[in-house]
Amino acid sequence: MEKLTRPNAEIHIRHLTGRNPGNGEFAPSLVAQLRLALAQGASELEQHGYSLRDVTRIIFTLSGTEGFSACFSTLNELFGQSCPATTLRLVKSGRHQEELVELDLLVTPKS
Repeated sequence: MEKLTRPNAEIHIRHLTGRNPGNGEFAPSLVAQLRLALAQGASELEQHGYSLRDVTRIIFTLSGTEGFSACFSTLNELFGQSCPATTLRLVKSGRHQEELVELDLLVTPKS
């Protein structure tokens, strides 16, 4: 997490993954990994007084798009009508073979 250095600095939370904090293993499906990564992000945002609905951009890093459409209902449920700008990055593989998705969340505070 980057430190806020000026009043309206963008908050950028990087490298959110679907690794279960309890056992250190990755969840078995893309949707489950997405939910874990978003839960981590929501927790970090809360520390700065924000929620997922304040996210202005979300960056997905995926090793493949198979199963990604199953994530749409989760994204709609969590982001509602805030509809953040979205970037999809496709890579040959994640940092770990079991890693199906990595997220970056950005919030641009309102002045």
